[in-house]
Amino acid sequence: MTSARLSPTANLLRKSRVFALPQALKPPQEPPTSKTVFESDSATLPYPTRASIVTPGSSSKSGDWGLKRPIPPKSTSEKSIRPVIRVNAHDTFEHVTDFESAQDHTVTLAKFQELHLPMSLPSKVNYSSSFLPGHQSPFELDVDNTQTSKDLARPYAKQFRQSGPWLAGQTEAEFQTYLKKVRRDKPEILQRLRDMYVAKRAVEQRKAIQDKGEDLENMQPIEFDEKEFHAYIKSLRADPTALGPVIFELLDLPSPPPVPNMRIAGKYFHAPGTKLSATEYATSGPPRTHPSAGLSYTRSHALLYNHPEHGPQAYQRPVQARILRPKSKLKGKGNRAIAGIGGIASEDVNSITFWDQRTPPGLAYFDASIEGGGKYWATPIRASVTSDGRIDLASLKASVTAKAPYGIEDAPEADAANRVAEVTKGASRQVPKLDARAPRFRQFDERRHTPMTSREDAARSLMETLKYES
Repeated sequence: MTSARLSPTANLLRKSRVFALPQALKPPQEPPTSKTVFESDSATLPYPTRASIVTPGSSSKSGDWGLKRPIPPKSTSEKSIRPVIRVNAHDTFEHVTDFESAQDHTVTLAKFQELHLPMSLPSKVNYSSSFLPGHQSPFELDVDNTQTSKDLARPYAKQFRQSGPWLAGQTEAEFQTYLKKVRRDKPEILQRLRDMYVAKRAVEQRKAIQDKGEDLENMQPIEFDEKEFHAYIKSLRADPTALGPVIFELLDLPSPPPVPNMRIAGKYFHAPGTKLSATEYATSGPPRTHPSAGLSYTRSHALLYNHPEHGPQAYQRPVQARILRPKSKLKGKGNRAIAGIGGIASEDVNSITFWDQRTPPGLAYFDASIEGGGKYWATPIRASVTSDGRIDLASLKASVTAKAPYGIEDAPEADAANRVAEVTKGASRQVPKLDARAPRFRQFDERRHTPMTSREDAARSLMETLKYES
C-alpha cells in the first residue's frame, strides 16, 4: 500500500520546524508581597518556557536552523561548540528573528542527568532529625493518573491532576469566572447529582439487607423520587459537613489546604480525603506538569556504581557544591544556607548535613579570601518537582567512605586561618571588615610594637600599651 501523496505546501508545512514548535508556556509568577522585589531580566527561569532548538554542525555554519530566515553563525556556532537557541519571535517589527541562547536549561538538564537520580514525589525533608522520607516514584500505576485514566478504578488509586481547578490558588476574578461556568453547566451537574443520589440509596439498601442477614438477591431496583431528591438537597444545604464532600466529588476539585486552627471550632465546608498523589500537593496545589517533569524516567535508585579499581560502591561519586549564600543569624528559613549543585539552587544545607564533621569554609559566614567561593563535596539523595515547576534537590555532605575511592579530600581546617593571615600581611596590617557586627580592629602601629630585648623593654612596651588603651 502506497501512502497518500501530499501537496508541496502540505509537505513543506509538515517538515517545517516553525510549525513543529510547541506553544510557549507562561512564565512563573512571583507570590504577592509588600516587600521590595529585585528582579533580573537575564536571570535563569525556574523552568523553560520555550522549546530549545539544535541543528547539525554542517547546517549551523551556514546559519540554517530550519526557521524563516538564517541565524548568524557569529552569535551561535562561533560562540559555542554545541549551540542551542530558543526563538522568542519569528518575525519582529524590524524583520529580524528574535532569539537567544538556551544553554542555561539544556546544560542544567545534562548536569542533572549525570547525577543519576530518579524523580520522587514531593515530600518534606526534615533535616533536624535522622529520618529521611522514602522514595516513591511518580510512575507507579496507583499514583500516575489523571481524571481520564483507567487505573482510577484500582483500590487506593491516586491522581496528580483533576478536572476541576484548585480553588485556593485562584484569584477573585478567576473564581467568579469558574462560578459562571458552573451555573451554565447546572443541568449536567444536577444529573450527576441524581446519579450519585441513586448510588447512595443503593448502598444504603444493600447495607440494610446485610444487617438483617437476608439474601442480596432480594434487592429491588431503586426508584428515583423527585420529592425525596429535593429533600436530600435541602438536607445538604443545612449541613456543611455533608455538603463539602459532595461538592468536591461532584465537581472533581482538588483538596484544599488544611483548615487553620482558628477555624476548627467554627462551621466550614469539610473536604474529603485528598486524592492527590502526594500530601504536599494539598498545601501547595496540584502540579502544573507531570510530577517528573520529564527530567528522569527511572523508577528507582537501585543502581550499582562500579569503580574500576575498588569494585562496586554503595555511594556514587560525590559532586562539588558551591555555597551561594552562607548561613545567617535570622530565624526561620532565612537562616539556611543555599548551595548550587549541578546548576540547581538547593536549601538542603542544614544542621544534620554537618553534624559529624566540621563546617566547610564559607558556610557559616562569608569568606572573601576563598577563590571562587566556598565549596564542599555533597551526595544528592532525593529530587522532586514542586507544584510551581521548581526542582527540589536534597543532598547531604559526602561521607569519608564515599570520597575515599576517588581520592577526594576536603581542605584542611587550618587553611581558613592561613588565608586570613596572608590577606592581613602588608603595610596596613589591618584585617578587612566584612560584617558590620564584627569587632573592629585597630590599626597596627609599628612604633608601639617594637621587638622586646630585655625586661625593661617589655615593661616599657606594657606601659605604652596600657596608656594607649586608656
